[in-house]
Amino acid sequence: MDQLDFTNHFLIAMPSMVDSCFSSSIVYICQHDGHGALGLIVNKPIDMDIDDLFLTLGINTKKHRYRGHDVFFGGPVKTECGFIIHRFSRDWRSTIRLTSGMALTTSTDILESIAHGTEIGDFDALIALGCCGWAEGQLEKEIKMSAWLVVPAKAELMFQVPIEERYDSALSSLGIKPEQISIKTGHV
Repeated sequence: MDQLDFTNHFLIAMPSMVDSCFSSSIVYICQHDGHGALGLIVNKPIDMDIDDLFLTLGINTKKHRYRGHDVFFGGPVKTECGFIIHRFSRDWRSTIRLTSGMALTTSTDILESIAHGTEIGDFDALIALGCCGWAEGQLEKEIKMSAWLVVPAKAELMFQVPIEERYDSALSSLGIKPEQISIKTGHV
C-alpha cells in the first residue's frame, strides 16, 4: 500500500477528541513521511503576545506590524522551542521549505527580523511554542479511528481568518457545520 502524505494539510479535531491539548484544534501538518509526522496547532493562542516573547528572548524591538499578535500553543512536544510557519521569503538559519510558498523556521534570526520590522510585503507568520508529533503509522491510525478530519491547507486560514473563526472555517471548507458532526462514529 502506498504511503499517505498529509504534508500541507489541516487536521480538524473531531468532537469526540477529549484530550484538552487537541480538543477543537486545527493542526497544520508540516511534514509527514514514513517516519511519522510533525504539525503545529494553529488556533490555540497562549497567554503571551509576540512582544512578550521578544522581551523574554531579549530581542529589542522597533515598530513592527505584528505588535500584539498572539503566540500559539503549537502542541505538547518540545514546548520550550519556537516554531514559525511563514510565507517563504528567504532561507533563515533553520528553514525547511514546506511548499513552494510556505516554510517552517526554528531559528531566532527570523524573530529578530520581525522585531526590527525588516520583513515587508506578503510576509505572514504564525509563531508557536511546542509542536505535535506522531510516530510512524500513529497519525494514520488516529485518522482511521475518526479522531481527525483532513483537508488541504490554505494559508489564509492561518494568517487572515480570526482565531475564533478558524475551526468553523476549516470545517466549512468541507461543506460542514460544527453542529452536523456527530461525536459517535459508525453506521446506523
